[in-house]
Amino acid sequence: RTSIPINSVDQAIGAIRTKIIFGGLVISVLAAVLGLFVSRRIARPIGQIRTWAESIARGQFQYRPSITASEEIEALSVSLSRMAEELRERIDTVIRQRNEIEAVLSSMVEGVVALDMEERLISMNQAACRMLGIRMSDMQGRSIQELVRSTMLHQFVNDTLSSRKPTEMDIPLSSDGEVIVNCHGTLLRDAGGRQIGAVVVFNDVTRLRRLENIRREFVANVSHELKTPITAIKGFVETLRDGAVKNPKDADRFLTIIDKHVARLEAIVEDLLRLSRIEQGAEQGEIERIDSRISEILRTAVQVCHVRADAKQIGIEISCPEETRAWVDPPLLEQAMVNLLDNAINYSEEGKKVRIRVTQEEGGMVISVHDQGCGIEKKHLSRLFERFYRVDKARSRQLGGTGLGLAIAKHIVQAHAGRLTVESIPGRGSIFSIHLPTNPPRNGSASHGDPLQPS
Repeated sequence: RTSIPINSVDQAIGAIRTKIIFGGLVISVLAAVLGLFVSRRIARPIGQIRTWAESIARGQFQYRPSITASEEIEALSVSLSRMAEELRERIDTVIRQRNEIEAVLSSMVEGVVALDMEERLISMNQAACRMLGIRMSDMQGRSIQELVRSTMLHQFVNDTLSSRKPTEMDIPLSSDGEVIVNCHGTLLRDAGGRQIGAVVVFNDVTRLRRLENIRREFVANVSHELKTPITAIKGFVETLRDGAVKNPKDADRFLTIIDKHVARLEAIVEDLLRLSRIEQGAEQGEIERIDSRISEILRTAVQVCHVRADAKQIGIEISCPEETRAWVDPPLLEQAMVNLLDNAINYSEEGKKVRIRVTQEEGGMVISVHDQGCGIEKKHLSRLFERFYRVDKARSRQLGGTGLGLAIAKHIVQAHAGRLTVESIPGRGSIFSIHLPTNPPRNGSASHGDPLQPS
């Protein structure tokens, strides 16, 4: 029998085992290297996609990596790119719409305020900030009660939130009631129609309400001014009918009184018509302004008033350089000066003086009428040029005025693109000043009067 030593077999098996172990190690190393290569090839595009997604989340849509990988990963990359493009377009649309809404709200003269159900401010435009005296930075998360001290406004907001119909109300925002806003409130709903708060729109109607008050006062004053002489005339006519006409002496006295009241009615109607013509002419550009010498207009106005001035021994002084000229309507400016001089003469004591002074100012000239009368309290100055407004009603009617003289003077000056101002100290007198531009008018309603004379 043939036999092999055990040692030789063991050596052979050991050699084979060594080769197997070595081969296994080599294969493991190769497998690890191959696995690392494959994993990196797969992980790199996934990492790029993750970085891309993070940049999209931050709003950075410009970052777009070039990804080359398996078909599945490339499909994922294309889907992500499409999603990023659609997301960018939607965000741009939302931003554009928001900017448009903000631009519209910022341009509105009306104030707009949005509140939630707890009456906390959600949003408001610049006009609302100005009306309510709130800074935009102070409104976030705060209630209307914290920011605005107006019980009427708080109640209006509460009524709007609890009402199913739009609400409306005039609310004074200042303590003195000088600022009045008209508030419109309506419910604020989300896309699903669920109530989430209210929207309040503020419209400043201070000037409109003031004009309405002036109109009501004007109608009341006209009615009163016309009713007083009409009542007197009616009473004397009835007296004459009852037999007084048979007494020549009484009849003559009553007719004289009637004639006086008729003259007053005529003066009121004439002044109203004159005021209407001035306003209409100014609006339609029918007032013709010519290059005129101011001193001549002033002297003519003084001549018209000299009888009344002489009756009270009031001297009228004119201080006006002869070369002073301006583009004016001479008859209208003369009427304004007559009204101011009449006013100065009526309210000056006997023996006093009235001074007319002409000075130059930047871009124009000033014609001032100084009197030494009783003066006017400050509280009356802002309303002095309103129609039929009287500081001392009893004295004004006793002097025979219609209550329209200063209003006519103001409208004449405004028709010349100027302004009429007043300064007064009670007990010392008043200064009425006409501020007129000296340049030719731009509306073409100008022509040359007397030729310029060398100074």
